[in-house]
Formats: sequence, C-alpha cells, structure tokens
Amino acid sequence: MDKYIFDNKVKEMVEKRPRLLALHSDNKASMTMIKDVEEYYNIKLPDSYKEYLKQYGGGYFGYIIVYSCDYNGMFYIKKNVAKELVLESAFLPIIDLETGDLIGFKTLGGKCQNTVALYLHEENELQDLEMDFYDALLKYGLN
Repeated sequence: MDKYIFDNKVKEMVEKRPRLLALHSDNKASMTMIKDVEEYYNIKLPDSYKEYLKQYGGGYFGYIIVYSCDYNGMFYIKKNVAKELVLESAFLPIIDLETGDLIGFKTLGGKCQNTVALYLHEENELQDLEMDFYDALLKYGLN
C-alpha cells in the first residue's frame, strides 16, 4: 500500500473513531534517531517504517504498539528488542500485538525485507504475512 492511501485511511478512521488513535505515543523520529537504530541493529530499515516514524512517531496505533526511535519514549525499540534476538533470528520485531505475538521484518544481508512476518510466540515460529507494513498496521491496529 502506498503512503498516501494509508494516510487517507488513518484520517478516515480518526474522523469515525477519534479515541482509537488518541492513546499515548512517542515522539516523531528524526533521521538522526532512525540512523542510530539502524546502526545499533546493523540493518537498513524499510522506507515505509521510516516514513511512519517520521510522521507518527511510535506507541499505540489503535489496538497495537509500534516501536519507536524515541530514546526517551516508552516504546523505544532498543529498550524492547534485544540486539542479540535480531542477529540470531534475522527478524526485527516492530509491532507488538500485546498477545505475545509480534510483527516485524525478516532481515537478509543487513536489510529488512519490504513485507512483514508474524512471530507466533507459542509455536516459536515465523509466518510470512505477504503484506507490507502499512497493510499490517491497518489490519491489526484498526480492525
């Protein structure tokens, strides 16, 4: 999904159900903050996630939590995702479904893929979702 369509869907949802997106969020990210996270995990984040962080920050997005690059925030990715986990699993969690399951990007050669995967904690396995970051936000965050 392209960012323009995503932004319009968010705007529609805010008009229909303003409280759904009025929960606590972390500050918007600067490119310096994003680069710090990329260097920490030694990976290149996808443009969709970086655009989201710059426009919305992180934190609650409807029914889910999106990890942020705000080092003073409650949902700072470096406080919530161990570097070792990312290196060992080749998976960077960025969305907490608050069920123990996580959505994130598989990594390959130091670069996040553009589609997201679901980590199922009870099964300890990853499932490809065949959707991009924006689609996952709408499906899991606003439905």
